[in-house]
Amino acid sequence: MLPSGLPEVERSDDSWFPDVESVLRPLRDQHGIEAVVLDCLSEDPLTYLMLPSSEPPADARWVHDHPVSSSDLPAWTRPEWYGEAPQWIAERLKATGPWTQVKSWGLSNVLRIPTADGDVYFKAVSQASPEPDALPFLFANEPLFLQRASTDRPGAVPAPLAIDEQRAWMLLPDLGTPLAGESDVAVWIDAVRNHARLQRSYVTEPERLLEYSCADRRLAVLDTELARLLEANSLTAQLEPTEQSRLPERAKQLREAIVELADIGVPETLLHGDLHPGNLAVRDGQVLAFDWTDAALAHPFLDLVTFVQKSSPLSSDPRVLDAYLHEWQEYAAPSDLRRALTLAEELGTLYQTITYLHLVDHLTGPSKNSMFRGGTFWLKKLLTP
Repeated sequence: MLPSGLPEVERSDDSWFPDVESVLRPLRDQHGIEAVVLDCLSEDPLTYLMLPSSEPPADARWVHDHPVSSSDLPAWTRPEWYGEAPQWIAERLKATGPWTQVKSWGLSNVLRIPTADGDVYFKAVSQASPEPDALPFLFANEPLFLQRASTDRPGAVPAPLAIDEQRAWMLLPDLGTPLAGESDVAVWIDAVRNHARLQRSYVTEPERLLEYSCADRRLAVLDTELARLLEANSLTAQLEPTEQSRLPERAKQLREAIVELADIGVPETLLHGDLHPGNLAVRDGQVLAFDWTDAALAHPFLDLVTFVQKSSPLSSDPRVLDAYLHEWQEYAAPSDLRRALTLAEELGTLYQTITYLHLVDHLTGPSKNSMFRGGTFWLKKLLTP
């Protein structure tokens, strides 16, 4: 608390509430206050609950009147976590300076640690517990998946420097800059070609992916999940009556698309689940996908529904898409592969809608609202002819 009230900071208008470094930096620069974010309390006005990491300035004081105790919130919303996690990091890294909190919300918390060999990132993944026999909250234990997949396929996925499987913690090296900022189409072609080759490498080992904690979301499972859209749920409740009336017919069309896509013959294998240009990083000419919490055993082409984005024109460049399809030509004729891509675009909207509906059920506050907006976007797209 400052003499004028709670401290306020100016930040970029296009920043997203989980990107807490964009708040912590101006809080330090504008007010001399060092802190970490425990939780985002509100998006409008954007308000955070914070934990002091140093003594406040002379004209300020910390107040303690909003304890975090809900079992619905992840571990990093509790002050004691900021003693446990940094200690775990210190036992595995020799830092050359203080760590910085980069991102924090209901799904994950990310810290950046400077070292003599470059920045290292610590990521903690949420471990919310769903109903027994239901899909896990996040489809994969990302630290476990990356540890095993990087051992299987060296250089194909990021290799953690250390993990804690039980707490879903890991340390990763700096992977570079987002593919979204790359202007060389050859780099985009390499990105999709290498991703397809990684997917193909697991075609004969679906059970291994399940052992690595990937969720089973093959087309037959997606068919079953489709039933959720016909039941009362938080997403479809927001539809206009005319939109709701289209759901049964749309569900029939999607089931037909599932059958047709399966018949084309492209095998089901590894799916990233949230493969977009911001989740691919370029370093020294190599492109690696990160953020594998949505990893699943599913139809590989479903990854392209998130990869192709209007904000990144090269993502839909015919040369890029052709390079991806070329990697699958042993399974179907070119015309059938293009048809499969069209079907996957349609079914990918269903896949994403169900993913967001699942996440909404396990989150609270701004994180829940964010997933709700995402789910509404995909549902509207699903219903658009």
